[in-house]
Amino acid sequence: MSTRRAPAKIWIEVLKKITPLLAECNVNDVILFGSQAMSVYTERALASKDINLIAPAMSINSLERLRNELTPLANQRPTYDYQVGEYLGRKYPVSHIYLKHNSGYPFVVEFFENFLGHESTRLTPFLTFKEKWGLWLQVPSPEAIIATRLAFRPPERITPFNASRMNRFIKTLGRVDWSQVNAFIDAFELRTVIAQNLAALSSKRISISGSSKIIQARLNQSPHAKKMRE
Repeated sequence: MSTRRAPAKIWIEVLKKITPLLAECNVNDVILFGSQAMSVYTERALASKDINLIAPAMSINSLERLRNELTPLANQRPTYDYQVGEYLGRKYPVSHIYLKHNSGYPFVVEFFENFLGHESTRLTPFLTFKEKWGLWLQVPSPEAIIATRLAFRPPERITPFNASRMNRFIKTLGRVDWSQVNAFIDAFELRTVIAQNLAALSSKRISISGSSKIIQARLNQSPHAKKMRE
């Protein structure tokens, strides 16, 4: 995948194009994820090299139609693929549409049929609806976004670039309910990978604003801490 990030106006154009089409294809309960979900909460949308969507009912027929409808935005006909992988032994289907936008930027639309192998309905307590860019979008709460971005998997983990983005996002929010961040982490058993990611960042002398509240929550749940409170 290209590391060139397209200006926000490009991926917003693509998102506006595919959102009504997904509904027409009966691909419902779509959730906007990734840096695009972050952009829903900020005044200025972030540049991005892809669009991340959780789309439980995605099918080959839907991919074919979306590809055809996106062709006018590209300088050559987009391609697509459909893959069924695993996440910690759980089935994890993912499909992509690859296009080279008329602007020259390569771009990918990613459709995840579940969240890390979990049924997307498990995300419901952490979702909300927001109106943005003339669209009515289902997105994770800011706290859920923070948790998911803290849980990036090896080998890349959290890059310095993404750490900087996350810190700006947290600063923009002003207030973060870290109890909700911790609730999301525990709901999807992400505490171990997040602890490893924070340790890796710390070794580079990089920290995430407020992350001490995650570390403290982990310590409070340890058997030693529980024994001390008894």
